[in-house]
Order: sequence, then C-alpha cells, then structure tokens
Amino acid sequence: MPTSDGYAMTHPEDRSFPALTAVRGAGALMVVATHAAFNTGQILRGWTGGVLARLDFGVTIFFVLSGFLLARPFLLAIARDEAHPSVRHYLWKRALRILPLYWVVVTVALLGDPENQGLGWEVWVRQLTFTQLYSPGLLPQSLTQMWSLATEVAFYVVLPALVWLLTRRPRHRGLHLPTVYARAALLAVGGFVWQAKAATVPGSEGHYLQWLPGYLPWFLVGMVFAAVSASLTAEPRPHVLDRLGTDLTGCWILATGLFAIACTPVAGPRTLDIPLAWEAGIKDVLYTAAGAFYLLPLVFGPEREGRVRAWLTRPVPVWLGDISYGIFAIHLFVMGWMFRLLGIDIFTGSFLAILGSTLLVTFLAATASYRYFERPILRWKNPRWALGLEPAGTREDQLAHAPDPQHPSRPATPR
Repeated sequence: MPTSDGYAMTHPEDRSFPALTAVRGAGALMVVATHAAFNTGQILRGWTGGVLARLDFGVTIFFVLSGFLLARPFLLAIARDEAHPSVRHYLWKRALRILPLYWVVVTVALLGDPENQGLGWEVWVRQLTFTQLYSPGLLPQSLTQMWSLATEVAFYVVLPALVWLLTRRPRHRGLHLPTVYARAALLAVGGFVWQAKAATVPGSEGHYLQWLPGYLPWFLVGMVFAAVSASLTAEPRPHVLDRLGTDLTGCWILATGLFAIACTPVAGPRTLDIPLAWEAGIKDVLYTAAGAFYLLPLVFGPEREGRVRAWLTRPVPVWLGDISYGIFAIHLFVMGWMFRLLGIDIFTGSFLAILGSTLLVTFLAATASYRYFERPILRWKNPRWALGLEPAGTREDQLAHAPDPQHPSRPATPR
C-alpha cells in the first residue's frame, strides 16, 4: 500500500494508466443509453428518466480523458526540460485514429439512412470536414452524435497552443504548476460563461452551445491532471492529488452526488428545449466537477490496487474500451434501423428493447471494425516523415534507433 510520503510507490518513472481504457468504454455505453432513452421517450418517465437523460455525461468522460492523455506527453517533456513531441506526428496519429472510420460512417449514414435522402453536397462537405457545427440547421440523422467529435477535433487542433498558453514563462524553464492552475482556471471561467450565454441561442440559429469554448473546462480538467502527473513523474514528491487518489470510494461517492444533482431540474430540461443561462452554467459546472472526481483516483491512485481498479483492467472492460470509438460512431445508424425493423415509431416503444438490440448489433459491428479496419490502419502511425527521421541508412537514423542505454530493450526516442 502507498504511504503518505511514499510517492515513488504510486508513481514509478512513468505510468501506463491501464484503467482508463475501460473508462472510454463506460463513456460510450452512457452515450448509447441516453440516446436510446431519448428516442423512446424514456427520459420523460420518472426519476430514472432524469438519470438516463444525463448520461450525456459520457461526453464529459471522453473530453476529460482526451485532455489528460493527449496533453500529458507534451507536459511531461516540459517537466523534464526535453524537446516536446513532434506536433506533426501527434496530428498524424489523431487523423489516422479518427478519420478513416468517421468517413466510412458518414458515407454509410448519408446514403443508407432514408431520412437523409436528398441532402445537398454542402451537407456532405460539412460532415466530412467536421465543420457541421459552424452553420445553422439540423444535423443529419444517424450523425447527430458527431457534434461532440467535431468539438473534440477542434480541441486536437488547438491542443499544442493550449499547452503553450498554460505553461509559457519567458526566461523560465520547466513546468510551473501554479501558472498552469491560474491560467486553466481563467480559461475554465470563460468556458462556463460561454456555455451559459450560448445555451440561450435557439439551435436553428447556430450550434454555439456545441462549440469548443463551452467545453474547455472538461478538457482543462484532464490537462491539469496531466500537468500534475507529469510534474510528479519528473520530480517525485508527495502531493494532495496522490492522497485523494488513494480513496477511490470517497472520490466516486462525491462524483455521484454531483451527478445526482445534475439529474434534477436545477441543471435544465431533459429534452432539447432551450435552458436558461443559469441552468446551462450549473450543468456545466456540475459535469466538470463530477468528471474530475470520477477520473482522479484512476489517474493518481495505485494502478491496479483494489477490486475496482483490478476489474477495470480485465479483458471485457478493456475490450469495450478498445471498441468504444466504433460504438460511439456506429450506434445511432444501428438504432435508427432497429426502430424500422421492429416497427416502432420514434419517441415510443420499449427502452430496453431498443437499447439491447442496438448494443448487440453495435458490439458486433464495432468489434469487426476495430479488428479488421481500425487496428490495421494504426500500423501506419509512425511513418518516417511524421517522426522527422532521416532516410533509412543514414548515420542519424542509426543513432536514433540505437538501444536506449537506460532501457536496452527499446530503441532510443528521437528528440
């Protein structure tokens, strides 16, 4: 067990965060469940409907994870006073992970969903380029969930600049956590204000509520966690987040309490009705805090200690995490066809029947996609041009692939 001053026991030279893969799967299941509840009208039925309506919290989980996992390599390099990772390589890996399946799903949905027949070429362009949020009008059927992916892609693009903004200190080197905290807090306040104001704009006038600024607080939670984790990895020492991270039960009870408050009318309507500014702001704050406390013990607690952390690293949860992107991307197209095949009108029918049938088909499709399409494509994630390596056979290339003297089993990482 870790001790109060035994930081090295919980933070070795670096960490793998094995439980976070399963968390992606949990987020994807939340998104499917809330869409099934919305499309069957279940969100209007009692307190369970209130909980199901707020399972859009799965998007919060995705955004916090992205902020943490994608920012951490950049912040770790700053903490160690090393050259930062290649931005070109980072963007290439993000594009390779997101674009192929996304383009396939967009094509299938626009051609295969009867509700999308007759849409013009401009709809195709906006969907294929992640610019669908920057024009007024409804999003195409089977693709409405992609608003969050468009917002996440916007975050991918600005992430290197955000890291620079949070850490830049002229004439000073290294990672200064108080600077990160102060600037992240300022940006988060701006995000809360944006969300409160944008929420009152009718959706027919634009999608401002879904733009990146309103969700920066969620991404920033992950980035702040990444900054602390990177700092403590570079300079091991006791920290309050380590102590909190050992108490998974306490963190999750607090997070669940915050989420329960968000399930009440104080966080706005369950439907797509326009919320009041203060309702949208409260929901954003509650989701931000709940997301922070759900993820905190999985980032800073012992990696596999305890039954919950151990269970999250077992094969089934990890499998769900591996196929989570496919679940997210495919499920609404599948759900639409489940309504048609079962002869159920929209906003009616059995929530469990729609959810169960959608999950069954989506799991099969997402598993096949990951195994035979997504994972093979990722073999191309480290091309020489993206890594900035010299042509094969040069002296520089030989040095770059020489064994790391500290870790003889793996090649040195080129800087």
